Amino acid sequence: MKHRLSYILAAILLTFSMTMRAQQDTLSVAAYSLQTGGRSILGLKMQRRYTPVNRPFLEDRNLFANSFLMLVGSGYRQMADNYSNGPYLTAVAGKWLRPAHGVRLSLGAGYFYDNYDYRRVKMIDVRADYMFNLSAYVDGYNPYRMLEVHMLAGLGYELNWQSRNAPNTGPSVHLGADLSMRVFPGIDLVLEPLFELQKDSRRLARMDVWRGYIPAFHGGVGARLYLDRRNWGEDPGADWFFTMSGGFQRQNSELGHRIAFSDAIGGTFFLGAGRYYDEMVSVRLQAGYGWHYWKEIVEGDTDIYGNLLNPGRFLSSYYVCRLDVLVNLLPLILKDQDRFSVAVMAGPEVGVLNKRDPYRKDIVYPYVGASAGIQAKCRISGGLSVFIEPRASYVPYSAYAFSTSTENKNYYDAVMSLSLGFEYRLGDN
Repeated sequence: MKHRLSYILAAILLTFSMTMRAQQDTLSVAAYSLQTGGRSILGLKMQRRYTPVNRPFLEDRNLFANSFLMLVGSGYRQMADNYSNGPYLTAVAGKWLRPAHGVRLSLGAGYFYDNYDYRRVKMIDVRADYMFNLSAYVDGYNPYRMLEVHMLAGLGYELNWQSRNAPNTGPSVHLGADLSMRVFPGIDLVLEPLFELQKDSRRLARMDVWRGYIPAFHGGVGARLYLDRRNWGEDPGADWFFTMSGGFQRQNSELGHRIAFSDAIGGTFFLGAGRYYDEMVSVRLQAGYGWHYWKEIVEGDTDIYGNLLNPGRFLSSYYVCRLDVLVNLLPLILKDQDRFSVAVMAGPEVGVLNKRDPYRKDIVYPYVGASAGIQAKCRISGGLSVFIEPRASYVPYSAYAFSTSTENKNYYDAVMSLSLGFEYRLGDN
């Protein structure tokens, strides 16, 4: 029992250290990986991405050395009910000047709607950022590290305009994080939450805000490409896998609860592909379709003017692409088994929703949301496994309150699903 407790504590410490540490020497490894008979209790190999830290920083006058390009797509939301959610795309160029310090410039474009007249507000902005590599500062410079945390702070300047209005400009300040995972040599998968304080130069908010500034949030996901990849890791030799799944989904809302449970349920179907980076961490990209009934009109229902509505149930459809990071928790409890896994998963979700509704105009809306769930999996034979996934998705959108309204409102769907699927893993099984 004592050995099992030591094992669990050591494994928990390893889990919380994954984004910060790489295997270094005997003392460092012992700090978070209890050795049993010469074998790590988690069965982790000394792969190349776990090479020692404090590697030499490539100080090269070549412009491309330690330089990178990024593309980030995000959902954008100004913190005022007077505005809708909207998509945002940002292109970034940056350079690490020292192991823990870097700079970058970005150009972004997006749009949202003024909820009072549903007129589109278009935006272009430029930003200058200071980057601080928290992982390198805490644990030494290592361009082969698989997971890293970077902090961001900077200034920006924004141009926004509507039809029939002159363009307006204003400054902004922002603070955020860049959470990076090395998925290919010199290529990182990036999750980037960013909080911004913008000058409301046109007073679109129609409300009192602090000194005329209004807060906004970007929840972005993208990829970083290092231009000189000599010093930015090798392929970690991860195994590819492919998935196919289908199941049921239902909307968790007041309108959905008015429909009989069995009548509200719809279906889902997804295809996916991903890579295992070790037995605990994998990344998967999925694309698919889901639908359910979100609203029901019964005999005798009327609109706000007292007019009778035609009875019926109305469909909500979703065309979805989602990115999941999966972390298998079972090795923290059970060792020396590779047949079962229980993973928590989370990531961004983008897509288009189509909600049928005779009371309002049909809602067709591109969205950027989020998704999270649990995957329980059992290997059947070789690389073939079967899994079950309960999941919840957050789908934000904007729509008119009713068909004759001139005022737009912000809403969201909480979509709950349960899927059964198959996974086939390539490589050494």
